[in-house]
Amino acid sequence: MVKKIEAAEFVQISRELPVLDVRSPGEFKQGHVPGAISFPLFDDTERAEVGTLYKQVGQVQAVERGLEIVGGKMRGMFAEGLAHAKNGKLMVHCWRGGKRSESVANLLAVAGLEVYLLNGGYKSYRRWVLEQFLPKQNFLVIGGLTGTGKTRILHHLGMMGQAILDIEGHAAHRGSAFGRLGQTVYVSPQQFENGMANDLAVLNGRSIWIEDESRVLGSLILPQAFWDQKQAAPVFYVEIPDEDRVRMLLEDYGSVDHAGVAASIAKITENLGGLRARQALDALEANDGEALTRMLLAYYDKLYRNSLSVKSQENVHHLKFERFDLGEISQALMEKATELGYALGPTLTHI
Repeated sequence: MVKKIEAAEFVQISRELPVLDVRSPGEFKQGHVPGAISFPLFDDTERAEVGTLYKQVGQVQAVERGLEIVGGKMRGMFAEGLAHAKNGKLMVHCWRGGKRSESVANLLAVAGLEVYLLNGGYKSYRRWVLEQFLPKQNFLVIGGLTGTGKTRILHHLGMMGQAILDIEGHAAHRGSAFGRLGQTVYVSPQQFENGMANDLAVLNGRSIWIEDESRVLGSLILPQAFWDQKQAAPVFYVEIPDEDRVRMLLEDYGSVDHAGVAASIAKITENLGGLRARQALDALEANDGEALTRMLLAYYDKLYRNSLSVKSQENVHHLKFERFDLGEISQALMEKATELGYALGPTLTHI
């Protein structure tokens, strides 16, 4: 049986069942439903060939060529599709919910599988994604200078049962000129949005802890609606000793190759200044990680304080600690949020 469903229901069910994305590998790489399995009916070259035929010759010729291409693949796809099924069920989609997904869905239904087909395909899913950034969110923003351990705090809050959205995790980027160092995963702009939208849908109605990020993370940009809400949300500004900041940055970046660090310094040379950039490169060459880190902190501290100054100071809540202690900091953040009227229980709504 093949059942067509809309994007919202498709996303909800996709958290339990396998999703077969029958678009080409290139389309899949640009963006896909989180957790989906690439199950291409055509490879990139074949898709381009059929598409060109459709535009230049006509639909009949394009369909004929498509059938020639997939004819020899169907047996393998049939067996592989059955192997992916869970409890006799799975999900299928293509770009617009047309011939590609329907042909695969009907093929697998012949075997007795219950197949959910995304009405409107990935295109309708993308509309759903962008809609997730529009509703009012209760963001609680963890702020602090570079090296304050904001990501560690965020993850610890998650371990304590708090609702969190890890922007840097979805971006595979730490948010500065050095943000790609040590990262091996490529995240496309679409996939960045897809991942965050999935989290927002799951956490709907809850108070969500996020980090105080800039809008641009490498080549990725936070959606305008998300950014506007983050900028208006309360900031919990965490202050810890500089010694702890330097230590944690060396733990995070100390094993990164020199070439990558040098390339990152080059990106900010104009703003850093020629002399300081040269001093930073000299410290790198001398393997003096602490000196290098302190130079860069002076630069990034100024940037962050400037960005914080444009926020309403009534919305910035300072919490100063004598040492970096995840348990102590996380507990203090939750207590401050509760004091401000944010309920951090199961419903997690603002009072």
